[in-house]
Amino acid sequence: MVKIEPHDLLKIASADDLLVDSLPQWAQEIFPNSLTVVVRRSKIVEPRIPVGIRGIKREQRLAVEVLRQNVKEIITPYQLVQQRAWQNVSVDRKKLPAIKALPAIANILKDYQWGISGSVGFELATKTNSAKETSDLDLIWKPSYSINRKQAQDLLKELNQYGVHADLQVIEGTNGFSLEEYSNSTSTIMVKTLGDPILVRDPWNI
Repeated sequence: MVKIEPHDLLKIASADDLLVDSLPQWAQEIFPNSLTVVVRRSKIVEPRIPVGIRGIKREQRLAVEVLRQNVKEIITPYQLVQQRAWQNVSVDRKKLPAIKALPAIANILKDYQWGISGSVGFELATKTNSAKETSDLDLIWKPSYSINRKQAQDLLKELNQYGVHADLQVIEGTNGFSLEEYSNSTSTIMVKTLGDPILVRDPWNI
């Protein structure tokens, strides 16, 4: 059985595959154009997969579920990097700050296991225009080692020199935390878990 993780993008055949009574108007309008949902950070109770639908606006998000057997394709954030997916968008879309920065950021992170999530990852995977001029660059990183706050600050400084706000969400098992929040913290930071978020002093050792 293929492992499905938070941030993965799942393609399904139709909106009828969603385990939901009804869809809001915005979802009805956009969903047929992408047929792609995002795996949420929530416990998976097979065969039901917790997913979310993304709308054009930030507030347009809907939590639903799909059955594993209805998943046609899994696209991971890491695949988008391995395939250099930013090379396959139109010339106009390559001008968006968050997409334009990716070749340089890929060079900085060449020794990292990293992926692209958020609106940019969604656009690269689905070829729908979900990123904007003002979009942040949401990246994820599965580390094989921990770094201290000074190292985190230095890395983020490198990533944020291309005219777009970039942050790394560090993935530790089923948990995740913001490298930016960690780099700026003096006490506790929030770690996202499969349940409620928790506050910890050392997110590398939970």
